[in-house]
Amino acid sequence: MGTSRLGLPVNNALKLLDQKSSLKHELFAKSAVLYTQTPKLVLLKTGSAKLCFFEDGEEFILYNIQKENLTILDDTCAIEFLEESEVFSVGIDEMDKLLSDKGFALNFTDSLIYIIILQRQIIRSILFESAKGRIANFLIELATEQDLVQNGYHYIFLPFSLKVLSSFVGLKRQSASTIFNELIKDDIIRRLSPHEFLIVNFEKLKSYTN
Repeated sequence: MGTSRLGLPVNNALKLLDQKSSLKHELFAKSAVLYTQTPKLVLLKTGSAKLCFFEDGEEFILYNIQKENLTILDDTCAIEFLEESEVFSVGIDEMDKLLSDKGFALNFTDSLIYIIILQRQIIRSILFESAKGRIANFLIELATEQDLVQNGYHYIFLPFSLKVLSSFVGLKRQSASTIFNELIKDDIIRRLSPHEFLIVNFEKLKSYTN
C-alpha cells in the first residue's frame, strides 16, 4: 500500500480493465476542476490532481491523486487537476461488470480500505489535534514518507507553499504561518531553503501530537 495524503497507493486496477468497456475517457488541462452530481469511480491514468472541499472561498485538501490512483468522487467534493491528466471514470451504479473481474475487485477493495483509514485519520486530526499538532502531524508524516536523514536530522522537502499546507490541515493561512514560524524560532525545524527543512528536534515535534 501507499504512503500519505500526498500520494495514494499505486493501483493496478486500470491495467486489469478493457479501457473500451463502460469507462468514460476524458482529458483535463492543468487547473481544470471535475465535479459530479452522482457518485463515480475516477481512475487517473496520467497526471496528478487533488481531491478537495470548497466552501465560501476556502479550500480543504483531502489528499493528492497521482497517476494510477483511484478515488470516489461525489457531489460534496471536487477534483482539481495539478497538471494535464488523462482520466477514466464510471458511475457507481454501473460498476457491476467491473466488480465481476476478481483482480479489479481486489484492487478496488484495497484502495477503498486505504482511503477509509486515511480519511478517519484526517477526521481524528481535525477533531482532536491542536493547530500546532495538525502541522506537526503533517510534517512527521512527510518525513516518514520521504525517509531522508541528513547529519542525524530528518530532512523534508515541502513541495508546496504554506497556503497549500494550511489547506491540508484545515487552518487559516495566517494561523499556519504563525505556527510554522514558531517551530522555526524554537529550533524544532530549521529552514534550509524556501522548500527544504530539517526536523532538528523530532521528539519535541512528536510531543505536539496526540
